Amino acid sequence: MPIAKLEKINLYYEIHGIGEPIVFIPDLLESSQSWQFVVSKLAKHFQLILIDNRCVGQSDRTDTEFSISDMAEDTVKLLDFLKIQKTHILGHGMGGFIAQEIAISFPERVHKLVLEATAPYSNARQNQLLNNFNKLLEKDTDRNLWFRDYFLWIYSAQYLENTDFINALIEFNLSYVNPANITDFKFQIDAIATFDSSSKLSEIKAETLIIIGEEDILTLASDSEKLYQGITMASYPVYFERVGHSIHNENPKNFIHTLLGFFLKYDR
Repeated sequence: MPIAKLEKINLYYEIHGIGEPIVFIPDLLESSQSWQFVVSKLAKHFQLILIDNRCVGQSDRTDTEFSISDMAEDTVKLLDFLKIQKTHILGHGMGGFIAQEIAISFPERVHKLVLEATAPYSNARQNQLLNNFNKLLEKDTDRNLWFRDYFLWIYSAQYLENTDFINALIEFNLSYVNPANITDFKFQIDAIATFDSSSKLSEIKAETLIIIGEEDILTLASDSEKLYQGITMASYPVYFERVGHSIHNENPKNFIHTLLGFFLKYDR
């Protein structure tokens, strides 16, 4: 089991494929397993480094609160551990917060940057929503029902009609190795709530791709678009139609082609 024993934390990671490295940083509650629909095809072109953020999956839990900056430092220390000086970075949701922080605080470590379904901050509505979900966990709500409600905010209406897939996805999440507990979830949503890169976006010098799900009701397109307004090297956002917050799960084929177009100038 690949565990990087770092100075402050032990992180679980996986490496797939060979070529230029790309670090995939997952969203809130998600682990290295969340990229399952895109790994095999992308690994034909790149070396994919998939990680479990602290307090998720097989990485260490902590006893104290932490910030997005702490998780960004975790990722950079993992790069040091793997002897990777510079890499592409892809962050989804909360992982996009971490990716932004890396690009701001450690610009020399980032080649190209991909920000999926994320924004410079978490707005008040999103923070309240996540706190409400945390309160449900504190009340020991049935996890199956909890995930069904949570997925209403993650997936598009069209995708939610695929009940067989949603049922399988819930089973997949319930079977996670070392699933996040109440404390883990609270630490992560508190880190999200205190992050705001708005005044620092101009410090991001990496060529940046912004990917937005048009039906994302968790991270609104209007918030995601502020990344484009603030990052000098950002190309105009790519909008995925009829897709919610989990773009790479709902439309993995176009997601893969979009990444190839960005990284390899691949003709879509």
